Amino acid sequence: MHLRRLLAPVAVAFVPLAASAAPAGAVQADNLVITCTAGATQYYDPGLTLTDRPTHISASATYSCVGGGAVNSAQLSFDYTVEAGCLPTTSPVTTGITRLDWNQGADSEITSTFVVTRPVGQTVATTVGTVTSGQFLGYIVNQTGVYPALDLLACAAPGGVTSSQGILSLTLTQPF
Repeated sequence: MHLRRLLAPVAVAFVPLAASAAPAGAVQADNLVITCTAGATQYYDPGLTLTDRPTHISASATYSCVGGGAVNSAQLSFDYTVEAGCLPTTSPVTTGITRLDWNQGADSEITSTFVVTRPVGQTVATTVGTVTSGQFLGYIVNQTGVYPALDLLACAAPGGVTSSQGILSLTLTQPF
């Protein structure tokens, strides 16, 4: 009888703690790692040519994800302006903000640093950052986009290359 009287208030004392563990509207991940993949098309304005010049690059993609529980897809969009061209050049490190619109729960804003390299003519964009607001706050973000080598004949044309298709991979890892 004494044990029952003691446990009831203790159990009630833990309810508010458990209820406040996650922000309202948050979707909890099944794992400490969420992985996503997508096909994407990047658009270049003006088109990429044999000479670097300020270029507006934009893209959007729908990721398919695993490890996020009910969160199994996200819409990614970005646009930025950098010096870009078809030929391999030294790419400066650039910082920016990306938004992931999840299929459930709050969207995530990611502050990241990215660099673009061109090994063997391919375009490889590597991004490292952190979720700075929204769902999965504090998670570490690694994203890679791989686009095939550009057609150098199209690069030599007056309009240049105005788009390319590639594969994106995204990993969100909960920090310890």
